[in-house]
Amino acid sequence: MTRLRDEVNVPAGDDQRLAEKIATATVYVDNAIGGASVADEVRADCIVGCAADLYNSRDARLGVMNVADGTLEPYRVSSDPLRSVWPKLNAAGVPTGGLVVA
Repeated sequence: MTRLRDEVNVPAGDDQRLAEKIATATVYVDNAIGGASVADEVRADCIVGCAADLYNSRDARLGVMNVADGTLEPYRVSSDPLRSVWPKLNAAGVPTGGLVVA
């Protein structure tokens, strides 16, 4: 939870929502890894990245990030919860994402 807090810049509070996003991200990442062997640190990094995307998705309804800062315009973000995970798993030797052909 500490790593996720650092990633999403939430130093305190919102425990329930953060825990839910970690649980959901764990399922997504473990399914993406499948039967492959991945170091625990890589798996944890993937879970944190996915959980951060899921946590921030509340501010990106329909794939558009709405920022409260008046200096930034809303911008499009990926709706794929594993978007940040695919390159990490590929770097760890797990063929995923666009590299996998059915």
